[in-house]
Amino acid sequence: MAILAIQGGWKMGKIKFFPAVLDGLGVAVFLCAVSTTVFAADKLVLSSAVFQEIEMTDAQGNKKIKRVPAATALPGSELIYVTTYTNTGDKAAEDVIINNPLAKELLYKNQSASGENAKIAVSVDGGKHYGDLAVLRIPTGDGDSRSAQVNDITDLQFKITNPVLPQTEGTVSFRVILK
Repeated sequence: MAILAIQGGWKMGKIKFFPAVLDGLGVAVFLCAVSTTVFAADKLVLSSAVFQEIEMTDAQGNKKIKRVPAATALPGSELIYVTTYTNTGDKAAEDVIINNPLAKELLYKNQSASGENAKIAVSVDGGKHYGDLAVLRIPTGDGDSRSAQVNDITDLQFKITNPVLPQTEGTVSFRVILK
């Protein structure tokens, strides 16, 4: 689920990803992205998609990597989540924050988050606090704590550092491994 939070009185919208385990000859995960549109004083539309990269060979025998929408994926598969935000209004959207909680079946691929004009942070406590992974801590049962690791990441956050001008769009993305 991606949560769009726009500071300064904007409303919050949600995008949900529904992984469902399918039974059959093997275990597969069916991925379906359902997006909602976010409306506020100015209109910011948020949409998401999940992709996989596959190796293809062209007519000349050259191998190329092609990004295709993910329909099913087996454990160990790498998936790419892409969120596109579009300002369809007539005023700039400022202080845009996109939060992406990770489903428990997904392992974030370290350093894979990207987005033009996006400051990226992670959370290891379900989105309560965000920061750089190197400074986050995980409580241990004995009252102490340990350094957070990549497999502790529960959420990603993208703070868009520039206003999103009217009639413009941008994207943020990250990669995960299906457990």
